[in-house]
Amino acid sequence: MKYDYHIAVIGAGSAGLSTAAGAAGLGAKVVLIERDKMGGECLNSGCVPSKSFLRCAHQAAEIKNSENYGIRASFEGVDIKALMQRVKGIIREIEPHDSAQRFKELGVDVISGQAQITGANNIKVCEKRLSAKYIVIATGSEAMVPPIKGLKENKYYTNRNIFSIEYLPKKLVILGGGPIGLELGQGFRHLGSEVAVIDMAPKLFTKDDREVGLLLEKIMLSEGIEFYLGAKIVEIVKKGESTFVRINKDGKDTDLAFDTLLVALGRAAVTDGLGLANAKVATDKRGYIITNDRQQTNIPSIYACGDICGPYQFTHMAGYQAGIVLRNIIFKIPAKVDYSLVPWVTYTMPEAAHVGYTEDTAREKGLLGNILFEDLGEIDRAKTEGDTSGFIKIITNKKNQIIGATIVGKKAGEMIGLSAMSIKQKIKATYFMNMIFPYPTESEIYAFASRNIAKKSLKPWMKKIINKLI
Repeated sequence: MKYDYHIAVIGAGSAGLSTAAGAAGLGAKVVLIERDKMGGECLNSGCVPSKSFLRCAHQAAEIKNSENYGIRASFEGVDIKALMQRVKGIIREIEPHDSAQRFKELGVDVISGQAQITGANNIKVCEKRLSAKYIVIATGSEAMVPPIKGLKENKYYTNRNIFSIEYLPKKLVILGGGPIGLELGQGFRHLGSEVAVIDMAPKLFTKDDREVGLLLEKIMLSEGIEFYLGAKIVEIVKKGESTFVRINKDGKDTDLAFDTLLVALGRAAVTDGLGLANAKVATDKRGYIITNDRQQTNIPSIYACGDICGPYQFTHMAGYQAGIVLRNIIFKIPAKVDYSLVPWVTYTMPEAAHVGYTEDTAREKGLLGNILFEDLGEIDRAKTEGDTSGFIKIITNKKNQIIGATIVGKKAGEMIGLSAMSIKQKIKATYFMNMIFPYPTESEIYAFASRNIAKKSLKPWMKKIINKLI
């Protein structure tokens, strides 16, 4: 059967762009369909604007703390409009890489409009019908807004519109203590807002090693952020000219006043208008598309990748899954996803980075060997940088091979890659003691940790032999 295209990609976010560019580069005839902005969440309301915003916010914190470095500087306030103009400027710098024009130059047909899947190989866009041998759904996710009583009647922000705010909140209340809520909450606090974070979970950083949440909650509390953990959001209420979030904690209702409300209560799959039910594409109870380990849906000719199917909603995972899709579709290689090496970073200050098993997951799987913990404050470069509030935690199996790592520090996101490589190569924890790290760098913490685990693994009889040799 002859089709209009080899591959039709629905969604021009990270996953869709990677799929379309990769397929076109390999000679496939590709159409890319996007109903909104090219670049998706990551470029327009996710990674790019949030990290641009955080750079400004953390700069404010550094100015406030300048006396610690012998510098007399005064913090006179924030021009929030200028700050957000910088954020938008950085989006504009990156936009051409994700633009329709660039993808047309790559040989991709780009169509603007709502795509509706009408069959295993058929799509309708507005009134245009087209066919493709394979369809790849990459429509991503969006901020989930639960049906909280009174919320719709009051103005609120999500990550989609917070970067167009034209004033600095005086009292910001954030619903949700996940990465988005914590990053933006700390950012606005550094700029001068009063910030309160509400979450149902009893602690922060629930997916990370326990030391992460304990340390970062302590740091953020010291910065003046208020936390209401283990709390249920009841409703949004008005009292005269003021607006409050009513929460219930330990059976007691409390009203928290705000002038700005940010909803960061997780993500929801973007599937509206796709016609998944008519096309019989299976989804889970939360609306995410179900795929096998080859990113294939229950319809053999339809694949999905990125946030729309999870399980990890990161830009780097979208690119990884797109590669799996291409290997299966174009090269016919039975490539399968491997989630044992997924790194993630929460861009608070300091950052929290992780890859592989945590202590708890390793113990649950019966894999736990040694736990190696090294305080960043012991590293000379960290002392010079004022980056002593952090650590590295390395998890090994019973063969002393690294199977997981967590790093907290200002450069944690840049340092976690060495841990990922170590897990991939099945490197033993003692390996780094033989590596030469440039001095002074914070990466030396790997060597410190490696030497400590070597000392820890020495048995009494080994020490006796060493003493005799000396």
